[in-house]
Order: sequence, then structure tokens, then C-alpha cells
Amino acid sequence: MTVTAAEDRPARAGASPRRHAVAWALAGWVVLLITARVWGLTLPAEDLHLGAIPLYGQWDPVAVWRLAPPLAVGAAAVLLLPAAAARWPWRRVLGTVAGTAIAWSLALAAVDGAGGFADIGQAYGRYAGLIDDRGGPAAFLRTYVEHQDAVPVHLQAHPPGLVLTLWASARIGLSGAGWESALAMTGVAVAATASLTSAREVVSERFARRAAPFVVLAPAAVWHTNADVVFGGLALTGVALVVLATGRAAPSRWGLAAAGGAVFGLSLLFAYGLALLAVPIAVVALRRRRLDAPAVAAVAGATVVAVPLLWGFWWLDGLAATRVQYYAGVGADRPYEYFLLANLAVLALAVGPATAAGLTRLRDRRAWLVVGSGLTAVLLADLSGLSSAETERIWQPFMPLVLLAGATAARRPADVRFWLAAQVAVAVAVQGVLRSPW
Repeated sequence: MTVTAAEDRPARAGASPRRHAVAWALAGWVVLLITARVWGLTLPAEDLHLGAIPLYGQWDPVAVWRLAPPLAVGAAAVLLLPAAAARWPWRRVLGTVAGTAIAWSLALAAVDGAGGFADIGQAYGRYAGLIDDRGGPAAFLRTYVEHQDAVPVHLQAHPPGLVLTLWASARIGLSGAGWESALAMTGVAVAATASLTSAREVVSERFARRAAPFVVLAPAAVWHTNADVVFGGLALTGVALVVLATGRAAPSRWGLAAAGGAVFGLSLLFAYGLALLAVPIAVVALRRRRLDAPAVAAVAGATVVAVPLLWGFWWLDGLAATRVQYYAGVGADRPYEYFLLANLAVLALAVGPATAAGLTRLRDRRAWLVVGSGLTAVLLADLSGLSSAETERIWQPFMPLVLLAGATAARRPADVRFWLAAQVAVAVAVQGVLRSPW
């Protein structure tokens, strides 16, 4: 594996300035959260449509004993995961990351009981019957755009990919909260392993191993039982395949690029905003001067996105209709200027204090290609005005790339466990006081 000079540099070199930088980053993290809360409380509640400013949901603390599952899983992961990630064979590390990410997400969701696993069914599953009501999948796709004002909000805001998937899976006997939770957990596991695969390819295996525990034990897992983790798993898999393609020789490069482009294109049929994850593909390809890989991926992705045209659905028409419906609803009320800041505060909470610390210590330019691409996608989403609140859910696909910054939060094992414990503490605290449908 390759090791950068920055990774080899003794921890004592420049230690004091770096400690100051971390202290300032943590202070900024806290101030950002407080500012978003205080500013939000000065605005009319009917404009924000939030019950736990700046978060969606309600403040409703649970009995402390109900937090035992995430505390147990989190504590075990803090103690065991760093050593496993550092020493085990790479494929075993990925399997452990996937399993631990699922266990951590399920432990947090269990605090809310059965209600913690109901969101995909409530937002999408119960509306799968609309497909039969309109005469089947072909008729549903043909009329999807023109009937945007007559469908529930989640269908207005997304392409028809997920509701069609749930309809089709129900035809073969896969339905209900168990199946929907399995989809979400698959998305959680795949997103974590895909982001680490990209980091290993672009930066180094050592960096990816250090990042692994932080990608898993993130406060973002509080909101891991929603459809956006499914979307993120698909899109980040596509990104990872194309990134891998940029480092391979032809013709295997083109096969990986085509597969990645097809998977990425499929993800766009589930969520419009995932198009922003083309940023890391473009950045890595430009850096490596392998433009043929994204070109092949673009052709494959565009082909997949165009397939529903056979039944009358065009992705760009759907995006335009979504913008119309968004600004006819809460988008017209929620103040743009406030959510420019509040969205970032919610992201800061979701990625946790260890990510803030890691960003101050991230020196490797290759690491910035990946982490910076994730941050760029977030900033573009923020500036678009189409992410006004609820970003703890909407930005889930971008978070794994940002969480990679945790790799540089600390070097000594004891310090790594300190930052992981801080991540767990924030997650458990949020889960303990916030009731959210996600």
C-alpha cells in the first residue's frame, strides 16, 4: 500500500498549531449548531415547517434504558473496529464495515420500536397501488409527470424508480416493513463499502482503513431507515466503479466504466439530486487524465436513464415538474437565506465532531479529491434552493464521502477511540431526544 509523507510525519511535528486548528473547528461546529437553532427560533414557525429546529421531527426524550442497544453496539465498535480495520485483510474489513454499519443503524432505529422502521412504507410503499390504479407500469410512467400535483409529496420529489421497485417486489411476495428495512440496510452497507473503495483507489489503503470506523459510527446513522440511504448505496456504487475504472488499463477500464455508468444512471431513476455525485467522478478522472472512463460511463448512464422513455417518462421533464411542485409547496415558505446556513448545520451534526476535526488535519491532496468532491456536491445542493431543510435525510448519499475525513482526526489508537466515542455520544444523544420519521 502507498503511504504519503503527511501520513508518515511524526505526530509531534506541528502538533500545537494543529491542536489549535481542531479547537477552532470544534468551536465552529458548536457555534454553527447554536446559530441555526437560535436564528430558526426567531422565524415564523409556519414558514419553517419544522418541529425540532433546525431538524425535522419533534423533541421528545425517551427513557434512558431504551438507549441501551445503541450504547452497547457503539461501545463494542469503538473498542474493536479500529484494530480490525487496521489489521484484517481488506475484503474482511469491508465485510466487517458492512455488518457493523447495519448493526449500528438498527440499534439506533430500535429505540423508536416498530415506528423506527416504517418510513419507506409510509412514504412510498403504501402508494405502490397507484400503479395498478392507473392501469399498470406503462400507464403509470406515461402519466407520471402530468399527475405530479395528484401524488404524495415523496413521489412529487422523486422519479418513479422506488415505487416501481416496491410494486414489482410485492408481485413476488416481498413487501412490508421487513423487506423495506432490508433495502435500507443494504443501502447503508453498500454506501459505506463503496465510499471506502473509492478512498482506497484514489488515496491509499492505509487512509481507507483509518477512515472505516468513522464512516460507520456516524451520527448520520440516526436517519438510516429512509429511502435516501437506498439511493445513496446505488449512486456511490456507480461512483466507485467508475473511479476504479480510471485506475485500470484498457479494455477492463471500459467494462468497469460501463458498469459504473449503468448503476449510476439507474440511481438517477430513484432520485434527481444524485446527479451531483458526478462531481467525484469528474474530479478523479480529470486528475488522472482518464477521460475515456467517464465518457463511457456517461453513455451507459444516459442509456439507462433514457429507457423509461419507451413508456413515456423523461427524466428532465420529471425534474422540471418536481421544481414546480416544490415551489408550490413548502419550498415557497421556507426562507432560502436561513436554510443556506441551517442545512450546513444539520450536515455538521450528522457527520459529527470527528469529521470537523479531521477536515482541519486533511493534508493529502488525493484525500481532498474524494472528501472535497463530497463537500462540493453538498454545497451545490445547498445553493440550488431545492434542499431547504430535511437534509439529515436528503443529503445521506453525500455523507459517506465527507465522513472519510475522520481518517485524519487522530493518529494514536487512544485518540481514535476518543473521537469515535464522541461520534457515538452525539448519535445516541440525538436519538434519545429527537423523534423523526426517518
